[in-house]
Amino acid sequence: MVIELKTLNDTKKLASRIAKKIKCNELILLSGDLGSGKTTFTRYLIMALGFPEDTVKSPSFTIVQEYLHHGKSVYHIDLYRIEKESELKELGLEEILSEQSLVIVEWPEAGKKIFENCGRETLKINFCFNKGRRSAYLTNLNI
Repeated sequence: MVIELKTLNDTKKLASRIAKKIKCNELILLSGDLGSGKTTFTRYLIMALGFPEDTVKSPSFTIVQEYLHHGKSVYHIDLYRIEKESELKELGLEEILSEQSLVIVEWPEAGKKIFENCGRETLKINFCFNKGRRSAYLTNLNI
């Protein structure tokens, strides 16, 4: 499914729609070029799940950011700086995937094998920014 994202509000609406459909133990993999909207979408999604806006930060430097709110757990992981799959073990990725939490991953390519074999329902979103137009290509979710 392809959804055109003409404005930030469109991205916010998409995040809200997805927040209503997902469960607490799913895996969301976000792909796309730098500046295509992955982190913005994640911020809106986490807020749509009821987390306070001021708690949502980009994990670009920390790589893994955990959010806890009213018994819900969300992990936001940014693998942009990961070069080898062996680095994922140091991050505790397998342990995170074994927890009862929503896991959102930007730049998931480095962990492709782990994500394919983790046993979680997985939503894949590829964000594209081409000729001034933003789109999201969704796989595995009907919204």
